[in-house]
Amino acid sequence: MAILLNRSTRVIVQGFTGKIGSFHAEDMKRYGTRLVGGVTPGKGGQSHLGLPVFNTVKGAVRETRAEASIVFVPPPFAADSIMEAADAGIKLCVCITDGIPSQDMMQVKRYMRRYRFEDRMRLVGPNCAGVITPGQALMGIMPGSIYLPGRVGIVGRSGTLGYEAASQMKALGIGVSTSVGIGGDPINGSSFKDILELFEQDEDTDAVVMIGEIGGPQEAEAALWARDNMRKPLIAYIA
Repeated sequence: MAILLNRSTRVIVQGFTGKIGSFHAEDMKRYGTRLVGGVTPGKGGQSHLGLPVFNTVKGAVRETRAEASIVFVPPPFAADSIMEAADAGIKLCVCITDGIPSQDMMQVKRYMRRYRFEDRMRLVGPNCAGVITPGQALMGIMPGSIYLPGRVGIVGRSGTLGYEAASQMKALGIGVSTSVGIGGDPINGSSFKDILELFEQDEDTDAVVMIGEIGGPQEAEAALWARDNMRKPLIAYIA
């Protein structure tokens, strides 16, 4: 069933009624993502794009049973939005916002440790392209048309390099199980190693493409983990 996201995942949008949130919410809805509502403080009770708007994530989860949230909130408020999602019981949060101060992300990382590991929300991003399971659901800003459903996972920092990989794979008839953009910020929610572990356990993924960048230890840590733990082929490219 791929990783993180499938056609049955119930998704809300934080920053739902803003220009950027609206644009990408429409795109995700067209792709087939199961959008069930959104959050914009002060606009609760309204309807937007044919879906209910809530003042809080907790209210949205209570009414829609949402399990995933995508964040299109401006940088000064994005960290609070992530922590609000964690407190509301969201299982997967994808933060698209870029420009979040590192100090704010340090606070987010510390805050999430108050939860037991098995109960902790998984954060993807910030400053990322998001997550797509081709043919099923999209939580992000990827162009869905370039992804062919298949059995090769993609994980990368750069959104555009991930798009290029998916496009070239499609031209060769190679499909994607799930593609995850972990983001290029120095402090992010999920590392390469975190996502490789999920792909290794996924019955619908036969191999993985990892697209890294120069700078930081995550690529080396992932390579060491893969050497000792992965049975599936891993193709790594450092741009």
